[in-house]
Amino acid sequence: MRKAGSFAVLVAAFALAAKLGWWTVPLVGALWGLLRPPLTRAALTAALAAGLAWLVWLTFDAVRGEGALGTLATRLSGLLRLPVPVLFLVAILFPALLAWSAAALGGGLAGSFVSRSGDTR
Repeated sequence: MRKAGSFAVLVAAFALAAKLGWWTVPLVGALWGLLRPPLTRAALTAALAAGLAWLVWLTFDAVRGEGALGTLATRLSGLLRLPVPVLFLVAILFPALLAWSAAALGGGLAGSFVSRSGDTR
């Protein structure tokens, strides 16, 4: 139950950070990676949470918006010659990959700090 709660908080953090801009996704991911103990799946958790958060925003915008998201997707689809679902998939994979890489980097940095603090040389 504790893991589900922390995952929900992480999704909420990514969703709130996304309101500031896409560049906040790596910041939240790196912070998550730094705060998680080494040898956990912090990067995978961050990727799933970021993708889910952006999926929530895209769904909310599609439902609430006056068709602007659909119009934009249709125009981009024609311009890029890609199906609309592929565009939405890319829009969800982008923050997931950003969060994954930042959390992995943060976890690696945290692991190096832990191993050096225990160094008895």
